[in-house]
Amino acid sequence: MKVFALFLRRPAFLACILAGVFSFGPGLAAQPTAACKPATRDAAKVLTIGNSFADNATSFLPQIVESTGRKLVLFRANLGGCSLERHARHLNAALANPDDPEGSPYRNNPGVLGITGKDKVSLPEALAAVDWDFVTIQEWSQRSYKPEYQEPYAKQIIDAVRKLAPKAEIVIHQTWAYREDHPFFQKDDGFTQQKMYDGLRAAYKELSARYGLRILPSGDAMQAARGTPRWQYRPDPDFDFKNPPAGRVPDQKGSLNVGWRWTKDKKGKQVFGLDAIHANAAGRYLTGCVFFEGFYGVDCSGVTFVPDDLTKDDATDLRRIAHSVSLGKCKSTCVPADGKHAPSNANNNNKPCKSGTVAGPACCNAN
Repeated sequence: MKVFALFLRRPAFLACILAGVFSFGPGLAAQPTAACKPATRDAAKVLTIGNSFADNATSFLPQIVESTGRKLVLFRANLGGCSLERHARHLNAALANPDDPEGSPYRNNPGVLGITGKDKVSLPEALAAVDWDFVTIQEWSQRSYKPEYQEPYAKQIIDAVRKLAPKAEIVIHQTWAYREDHPFFQKDDGFTQQKMYDGLRAAYKELSARYGLRILPSGDAMQAARGTPRWQYRPDPDFDFKNPPAGRVPDQKGSLNVGWRWTKDKKGKQVFGLDAIHANAAGRYLTGCVFFEGFYGVDCSGVTFVPDDLTKDDATDLRRIAHSVSLGKCKSTCVPADGKHAPSNANNNNKPCKSGTVAGPACCNAN
């Protein structure tokens, strides 16, 4: 009853339901659904509240944006392996006592925040420092498919953003499933990459519905790409994984993740290991293009930046996939009832769309 009541209080979300925007069936593939586009813009101020996944998705974002002649202000309130729970813990510490070091774990960027004289800042400080256009939130990937971990932490963070950055639109960064050879999928418990993807997709949808937030479909993009021949990872049959030749790695063509690599341990010894979690250049470019479309409301086909590790054909294909799960599934522009470009204040502006649009600003790009 609480969820239904939320929909009634948010006419835009009710419009989404009536328009058939949401699809809650089994996620056998990254199936786009009809939604409206976010307003186009030439500049964006973005704050991410996340971890290395947000670092990955924004890794190439400055170059992507610059190549289109647009502008970006970016601050990353990201901590490695950080969950909603941990971000909320730091937030609550800062709110209780601004001088508590527990509340200020984020590396300062004076050039962006304008805060000087300190190496670390709190989330309240970062939120209040700039008139942000967008603030992203995400769950730790190991909990991404477990919605029972979201609360009360998501609410605490969202409430703080709405209070301290009232002009910002809060958007959900949908993280991605791990590569097929991750140890999670090698057990005899039936857990697969597809099940992880289905679970995280459902969990982020649930979070989106609860608060009326758009989703940046990075996970959909990764999964959609994996469903194409070019981006299907296959283990190298000629590589000796048990006794890897020093300094050599297997052929990992088609991978969107870092994969097998040599790194140094604490003693400086070279160690052969697997990173099936984080995105490589292809994955970072793909998810960066998803972020670009989600923030600027513009087709990423106009992006001219290509990372050194990718061919032009690869980049073109990744942009195509990013568009297909993002603006490519939209049918109209989000315009609230007052006729202003959405979102002037997307956290509160959940009015019905004007005639001819599919859904309100809170439903733009709903998955």
